[in-house]
Amino acid sequence: MPHERAERERSQRLARLLRHEVCDLLQSVYSTVAILSERLPPEMSLERRLARELKNRAELCRNELDAAVALASDVAPKAGRTDLAGPVLAAFSQVRQRFPALLFDADSPPTIPVVAEADLLPQALNLLLIALGQSAKHWLRVRFTVGESVEVHLSRDGYPVPVEQLGWIDTPFLTTHHAVFGLGLALARRAIPDGAVRAENANEGGVSVWLRFPFWKELSW
Repeated sequence: MPHERAERERSQRLARLLRHEVCDLLQSVYSTVAILSERLPPEMSLERRLARELKNRAELCRNELDAAVALASDVAPKAGRTDLAGPVLAAFSQVRQRFPALLFDADSPPTIPVVAEADLLPQALNLLLIALGQSAKHWLRVRFTVGESVEVHLSRDGYPVPVEQLGWIDTPFLTTHHAVFGLGLALARRAIPDGAVRAENANEGGVSVWLRFPFWKELSW
């Protein structure tokens, strides 16, 4: 047990060091993209598009590193009162800019407070929506259901996930192609310790992800 704890602590230190070093590199990327965006003339549309894609990739790399550090941490998530509308709309807006060719269809999020880890939830939503957007064919959808709890349903059209992959789709770092999906689902489970997270192929095609949040109940004395 002491050996396992020491190994985990070393992994945590390595993850934090990696994030620190890479974030310095990403800052250089941001600065370079900003300079390019100002200097490239409008007629150089391909170059401007490549600059935007470089920025998107840098942002995704930063999100993945933050998720990796959070998943490597021994600190238990501090779930508390969280406004669901803000993180959902922020993540949806970012991904909408990243995939302008997709049709985005979203309900207005409920204003009912839920129980979640406020720092981890935006990262998880962002990674999940990026993973869905990358493999969507025409549309990306967000629906909300309010009952005994609040449920967020994220879905996309396109090809379903191969059946053999459904057993490990929520495992981070298992493969390069599905790493973002695995990171997003694993981080969502950590961000909603008292809720539920699941992903499956939709009957009509495509993939669906459900996040279930408990209601926040004020303490009464």
